[in-house]
Amino acid sequence: MIENQETLKNKRQDYREKVNQIGKKEFTLLKMQEYGFWPKNLPTPYEKQENETKEEYAQRKNLIKEYEKIINEISDLYGEKDKINEKLRELKKKYDETWDYEKIRIDVSKTIMEESIARRKERKEQRELEKRQKSEAWVKEKAKGIVFIGKGYSNLLYDKQNDEDKLLSQELPLIEDDKALAEFLGIEYKKLRFLVYHRDVVTVDHYHRFSIPKKKGGERNIAAPKSILKNAQRKILEEILSKVPVSDYAHGFLKGKSVVSGAKAHVAAKADLGEKASGVEKTHDEEKVSGEKTQLLINMDLENFFPTITFERVRGMFKAFGYSGYIASLLAMICTYCERMPIEVRGEIKYVKASNRILPQGSPASPMITNIICVKLDKRLSGLAPKYNCTYTRYADDMSFSFCEENSDLNLGRFMGLVSKIINEEGLKVNKKKTRFLRKNNRQCITGIVINNHEVGVPKKWIKTLRAAIYNANKLTRNGEVVPAKTINEISGMVSWVKSVNGERYSGIIEDGMNLINNI
Repeated sequence: MIENQETLKNKRQDYREKVNQIGKKEFTLLKMQEYGFWPKNLPTPYEKQENETKEEYAQRKNLIKEYEKIINEISDLYGEKDKINEKLRELKKKYDETWDYEKIRIDVSKTIMEESIARRKERKEQRELEKRQKSEAWVKEKAKGIVFIGKGYSNLLYDKQNDEDKLLSQELPLIEDDKALAEFLGIEYKKLRFLVYHRDVVTVDHYHRFSIPKKKGGERNIAAPKSILKNAQRKILEEILSKVPVSDYAHGFLKGKSVVSGAKAHVAAKADLGEKASGVEKTHDEEKVSGEKTQLLINMDLENFFPTITFERVRGMFKAFGYSGYIASLLAMICTYCERMPIEVRGEIKYVKASNRILPQGSPASPMITNIICVKLDKRLSGLAPKYNCTYTRYADDMSFSFCEENSDLNLGRFMGLVSKIINEEGLKVNKKKTRFLRKNNRQCITGIVINNHEVGVPKKWIKTLRAAIYNANKLTRNGEVVPAKTINEISGMVSWVKSVNGERYSGIIEDGMNLINNI
């Protein structure tokens, strides 16, 4: 007996030592293998864990989570079952000695209703608490920065990462957040918040709105920004937009370019053609050039040019520069507007949204934005032009193609189809009513500049008008009468215009005009 107790004691001591050496779980598995409960050729869970891959580890963790979730659900069910049993015991105890089933039914219904009302009240209070907490969190979030700029325009505000390398390579200013943007624009932060928030109905508009008549009928809607917004747009133009390169084929709203430079590009093409056609001395070249005529000039107009440039396109442009979706959205809000119509509501004038946000025609930033957005368009059309031996230029929404050589193989239908296809693919549309085909026997004008001869000029009717104005003014002066200031200003402006187009060609009338102005 003593020997058996000693043996058991030794075994227990051996077990304790082995457990301390290899661990309780490992010892248990070892005994399971020893007694045949775990196959010896099957690795233990611990051995498997030591050799498992990342995927197997992730799978095991997911299984453990699912297992814990199921265990918790089972535990909750047992808890509910215990509550139900407790409730049943209470009811049994309460109604054990009565057979009045109607009373039991009424009491149970009343109890259920009271509990239901209590639960609804609790849920309502919980929802109100969550709503209040959400509202408080929203107020705190709004205090930190701009988190909403209007329905349909706020979807990229989460993107706050600038591409700094891209911005620096273009020498564009880094703008990290809305506070930095307000500082960059030189306006108060609260005014920035006001400028970039879109409302469908407003009582105060950021623009002066008016219409001007078009030369060929109809009206053009102009939206001129008010001073604070205009200064912000001009800052964006000077510090960002003007630093971005545009196409060489664009001649509108660019320093050193104008309607004159656009027309001269087509005259220069004729000169190049004359030089190539003649390999003799320069004087003969000049005679050859003067005899060259543009065989065909095609003038095309883009329909609803500014309204076609939407908020999304402007935002995409700023994002392409390297700005975050957040900053690009704010900049695009400053550079776009929506057309509005005034409506009187209870004696108060309100301005109601009549379009999505588009590019305003009166903004100082708009023309440069159109040039940047049309870079790809210019590249594609200028690439098409040499294939048909023609010259391409664009001034805002006016596009011109001049053909200097007579080409019997020219398929105008195919050429116009390709041009229209490119324009449509760039998100624009041709105004077919304003497309003009001008042959060499027509007066060929590009944005008001005549290119029929070997040098640019203005329409003869225009010169006749100026000459008549100078003659009438001189007549008034000779008769001792005073020439109206309005007339002098008109003559001065017309003389300056003629001089800028071709001072040498119109030197005589320019001299007459200057003499009149200087002698008054």
